[in-house]
Amino acid sequence: MSTSAKRKTAKDLAAEAAEKYTSKKQSSTAAKVEDEGSSSTKFKNIESNAFFQAVMDPSLSTTEKKEAVAKMLAFDVEASKEVNAEKIEAFGEFKEWLMEQRKDMSKEIIRLSDTEAFAELKSVFDEMNGALLDFETQIKPLVEIIDAVNELNMASDGMMYDVFREIQEDKAEEARLAALRDEQQSKLEGFKAEIDSLKGDNAALAEDKGFFGFGGTKKTALQDIARNESRISSIQDSIKDLVSEIETTTSPAARESEFAQYAEQKAKLRELLDITSDEHKERQEALVKAALNFVDTTEERTGEVLGHMLGIKDQIGNVGDVNGNMRKIYAVITEATKDAESTNKTLTEQFASAAEGETELGRFEREDKHTAIVEHVDILTASKVDTLSTLGELQQESLNIKSMGDTNRKQIEQTKAMNSRGTAGVASRLSVVLTAVSSAALNEAKTMAGNTLKGMNSLTHEIAQTEAIKNAMSIHTQNDELSEAVKMLETYREVADNATAITREGTAKLKETLNEMEQTAKELGESVKNAKSAPADAMHSNDNTHTGFNRPARGESAPEADTREASTGTGPNLKDFKI
Repeated sequence: MSTSAKRKTAKDLAAEAAEKYTSKKQSSTAAKVEDEGSSSTKFKNIESNAFFQAVMDPSLSTTEKKEAVAKMLAFDVEASKEVNAEKIEAFGEFKEWLMEQRKDMSKEIIRLSDTEAFAELKSVFDEMNGALLDFETQIKPLVEIIDAVNELNMASDGMMYDVFREIQEDKAEEARLAALRDEQQSKLEGFKAEIDSLKGDNAALAEDKGFFGFGGTKKTALQDIARNESRISSIQDSIKDLVSEIETTTSPAARESEFAQYAEQKAKLRELLDITSDEHKERQEALVKAALNFVDTTEERTGEVLGHMLGIKDQIGNVGDVNGNMRKIYAVITEATKDAESTNKTLTEQFASAAEGETELGRFEREDKHTAIVEHVDILTASKVDTLSTLGELQQESLNIKSMGDTNRKQIEQTKAMNSRGTAGVASRLSVVLTAVSSAALNEAKTMAGNTLKGMNSLTHEIAQTEAIKNAMSIHTQNDELSEAVKMLETYREVADNATAITREGTAKLKETLNEMEQTAKELGESVKNAKSAPADAMHSNDNTHTGFNRPARGESAPEADTREASTGTGPNLKDFKI
């Protein structure tokens, strides 16, 4: 049954209770009572009960109802003993009917009790705690990573990089061992395959027997088998050594770390590095989803609890209505009983004493009346005790109902606050936490980037210093090279100077030689000329003056005519050449 259905039924029940006790139509009320089976069959004629009619008559005020009941409870001296007894019996029947109504209404309210209360308790406990656990599971590793990175960042400027470098070295070593294990495993499988092959060969060689299969295995085959067995034995020894190596590779000695005191932080940083960026994004998305789920679950569950509490509020209201109506009826009966007691007391006193001139018959009649009144009073007194007890119970029940109502109102207020302000507060705090986690991660990234830049600056600074020293040293090297070059140039200068002196001296000598050559050439030209003209001269002259045999000796000047002639000859003139 849903909460809304329960509320509707509870409201209907409240209206029904009001109709039962304040209905304008008594017959309609009685019919409902009978139809719903809330009263037993012995009360099917309760509508004809005088007390029922008086109390349930909507046209009468409370005072009028009290007076009518008091009148019926008072002993009627005009009526017979049997009639008075019937009134007391009718009164008792009406009170029983009231108790029956009280019981039936309580049973109906009990039936309307929230049967989903413990199911809701289970849902709240299960779903909200589950959502909380899910959120804690999602956020814990992220917070641990942030804490680890923060501690490494705070340890020193270069700590993070050093730990990162060691992690990369660990990874490289792990990769090397993994490759080595694969290589060893492949080698082991190769050894095993070779042994299987050799054993197969030996089995085939064992069947290589003599001619037509008679006799034992051939000698050559036995020799091959022996070689194979030797090879198998050698391979098995290699396998033993390889298995020992594999064990060492599979369970290597722990690498010594420079940061043993930060082992946990290093492990968390390794976790951060081993997971891809997409996987980290998925983890943070899962955290956001868990936070939203917690908010939604909190709102849903507190809303359901609030709905149940509002149903209980209606239920308490129904119980209060029934209790109020009952208390009102019993208050009328109690006050009516008091008024009847006063009347009955007067009657008791009236018939207790004999009147003047009382006859014997009159005495008997008076005493019978007195006895009937006393019995009537006794019955009414007993009924009064029961009525007061019931009224006291109803009053106590009223206080309990009020207490329940007060508690329920407070619970509703608190649950409403939890459902609205509480859920909003949780959502706000979760948003702050998630923002803080993301901000912390980005802050650590900033710090890490800053430390890395410092590390790069330090590294480049060291390199720059080294290069500066190298540059400074290179100047000395250049100076040495220049000194060597100067020495070489000095040598070249000396050589050049010597060459220049030699050239100058050679050139002077060459000039002298050329002058001598020129003179000789001139002389040769003259001689040639004379030689050409000698026959003619000889033919036209009678003396030997101009023969070629009278040529001036070397160093002597030739005659002017001859010199001019030589200068105008057709041979080359060496004076035209400059040295």
